[in-house]
Amino acid sequence: MRAFLLGALLVTGFLSEATAQLAVGPTSITSRVNGVPVTVSATSRITVNSVGDEITVDARIFADLIDLQKKFPDIVDSFKRTATCNRGADSQNPVVSFRSGSLWPRSDQLIMFVRGDIDIWSCTPGPAKSAVRWERKKIAFMKLKLPVMRTWRSIKKSKDGTQAFHGTLPVYLMEKDDATVGLRITEPSIRLDGQEASVTNANLKLAMVDMNQKASKAIQSAIDLGKLKDALPRELQKLTMTVVSARFRDRGGHAIAEINLASKLSGSATALLLQQIAASYKSN
Repeated sequence: MRAFLLGALLVTGFLSEATAQLAVGPTSITSRVNGVPVTVSATSRITVNSVGDEITVDARIFADLIDLQKKFPDIVDSFKRTATCNRGADSQNPVVSFRSGSLWPRSDQLIMFVRGDIDIWSCTPGPAKSAVRWERKKIAFMKLKLPVMRTWRSIKKSKDGTQAFHGTLPVYLMEKDDATVGLRITEPSIRLDGQEASVTNANLKLAMVDMNQKASKAIQSAIDLGKLKDALPRELQKLTMTVVSARFRDRGGHAIAEINLASKLSGSATALLLQQIAASYKSN
């Protein structure tokens, strides 16, 4: 039925040199974001304009991200890091962890709100230890096990302190090139909680970088243009459609990703597409 309507839409636009429109969806698209299943509800609006021997097909995809918003606390909870130590020398290692988070639309952007901690770990090498270990060595054409003296140091980890913080991170949706969309993430705003700040500026920057990387990966996983095109009729998915624009929208607290695509067809290309639609309609 959808193929029949799309064919009628193209015929109307092609023959009348007018504007014809068709709404498709909603289509449910599920992805896993850091192991958390997130379902995006996508709809599309197809507009066909005919001028002379050329047809312009515009497709506007709306992806409702409310499920991503609802499950964002679970996604944030999956952001885990463990303390690592530099075995070469004494060192302090900051580790960023997130305790809670939420995601809200604000005009043409998403705002990520998070609370977390920066743990400072000291890594101190212990006394040197040595032992003889038998290792296989190649000598000429033979492989022999020979005694080798090895020396190592154990590393002792201890937590020096924890500094709580909260922050916001604005995220924009934009066209990366003619075929893809991506995120533009601005510098987060982070504030330390409490009176005494035991965290240096360098460690604070680490928290900012951590927020950027994790937020970008999580949100981008839910906004996959390749999957969102499933909201278009199958016949339009075969066309080479150019990304015209992309943005976030606020629809009553629901974050919406709006992506606009366009394609131009000649009269012969339109006729071929109509044949494909007709064949698809008969097979169904």
